[in-house]
Amino acid sequence: MHLLKEFDCKHNVHTGTEYVIRKVEERSAGYYLCVLPLENGGVQYNVTRLLKLTTQEPVEPFKPKLIYPVEEQIEFVLGEKREIECKAIFGYGMKEYCILYWIFNNSGNDIVYENPERFVTEDNRTSLIRPLVFTEVKAEHLNQSFKCVLDCPETNQIGNIIILERGKSESGPTVLLIIMTVAIFIVVSVVYVRFKIYFVLCFRDFMSRDETLEDNKEYDAYVLLLKSHETLLSAEEETFAMELLPAILEQKFGYRLCIFERDVLPGGASASDIFSYINKCRRLIIVLCAECMADDSSMYELLTGLHQALVERLIKPILIEYNPIGDITALPQSLQLILRSNRRVKWRSASLSQNSYFWKKVRYLMPAKQIKASEYSQNGRTIP
Repeated sequence: MHLLKEFDCKHNVHTGTEYVIRKVEERSAGYYLCVLPLENGGVQYNVTRLLKLTTQEPVEPFKPKLIYPVEEQIEFVLGEKREIECKAIFGYGMKEYCILYWIFNNSGNDIVYENPERFVTEDNRTSLIRPLVFTEVKAEHLNQSFKCVLDCPETNQIGNIIILERGKSESGPTVLLIIMTVAIFIVVSVVYVRFKIYFVLCFRDFMSRDETLEDNKEYDAYVLLLKSHETLLSAEEETFAMELLPAILEQKFGYRLCIFERDVLPGGASASDIFSYINKCRRLIIVLCAECMADDSSMYELLTGLHQALVERLIKPILIEYNPIGDITALPQSLQLILRSNRRVKWRSASLSQNSYFWKKVRYLMPAKQIKASEYSQNGRTIP
């Protein structure tokens, strides 16, 4: 027998009954012609057969792999019967070299045992399945580890299962902890929003914060009373702005106020003087009442202060609503914006006490300053 590999039918490769390719390479591909010489009655005959050999890229052998379990937690009901399957897959022809088994504490009884393994072949791959049977799940099985082992010549893999009682898994305390955390966060947020002013004031007093140092401002606040031509000097609003406000803020909390009617010398009420005094202050306190519609003089003060507060942001406003305002649309737009903000404080009859919410919020809106009781005369000088 002759075996001929034809590269354009030019090369005689081998003669014999077998042809062995010791190392298949890309150039090994081609057509091979097998020739069998026969002689009959002195006549030579040849029987031939043409074979085609193709090559392909080498395929990495599939390594055995444990599919289930890996690290699992399974919830059981006490007393139920349950079966857990351990599953591994192999490449073609590998099942004879691998074993699959469970490791568990049997304690000399048959409550937990292994069923025989079984093979399932699909797409040139073999699955090996080894069931673990619980005839009755008991409390002693809870939180115990049951291991499935895949043992092959080139790999050893272990999966683990923890048995938990249904309804009492570790996720229960976690969920409870999350709910409690959210509830505490909501309560703390509500309490903080409700008592934010108290917290801030306590923090200021504890830390002895003082925002008035080295800012080149002479006054802590400019007091502006919006009054109409009909407003009498003896009106409640006038008394509040001229007497009660400085009595509490100056004498009890150590602030220094600039009150135009009190601190500006007669004849100095020019527009430039008003602007100059407002520019010396850290806050603009606007006392607003239901009957008060600003006249020409207070309107200029108002517009000057609001321009610095809302446009130039040089001074922060504090709006004191002495009496409830019914229709705010009659007020300037800038004043309406402050009325809708958190820089609005409403006066009530119960606000006379310096420990009332009214004065705490006013202090909260005023610059932080160490409380030093002091007394100011009407011209602003300290009385020893």
